[in-house]
Amino acid sequence: MAVSFSVVGVFYSTQVDLTKVQGNTVGEIMQYLFRVDPSFYYTSIVFDQNTIVNSIGINHLKPFKGRTGIPYPAGFYRLAQSFTDPTPNPYSVWQYYLADQNGIRKPVQGNYSFTKATVQDGWSIVWRLVTICNAPNTLAKRMRKLIPADQQKALELA
Repeated sequence: MAVSFSVVGVFYSTQVDLTKVQGNTVGEIMQYLFRVDPSFYYTSIVFDQNTIVNSIGINHLKPFKGRTGIPYPAGFYRLAQSFTDPTPNPYSVWQYYLADQNGIRKPVQGNYSFTKATVQDGWSIVWRLVTICNAPNTLAKRMRKLIPADQQKALELA
């Protein structure tokens, strides 16, 4: 009875025996890993009455190779979200995906906290940090020079 757990960007992947976890939510699995794996670290915050992941870090004690074979030195690898109030542009948030034992992604509602999302034996959990633009940013003016004039006009009318 195991669940696959991985975090993109900090080079972490492990199997979690669900019989050892005090529950089957993504949050309970993360709390379990935090207790039993000294290399796994995460923080969370409450935002708009939802608990969200703030940062995830992994302490690699030895040099290692990434999924594509690129070598990396030992050290602490940490990524953090930048979702604050007021919201910066762009901002980064942690996002998780669930997939069943056949690798078929299970839908997760955007406002459904990781503390409530449940998994089953054989499933996988994948965390990744995504960056979102919530408005045009400073690069937009420079990018317009690369767009032909007729397409610019169409964009302005839309």
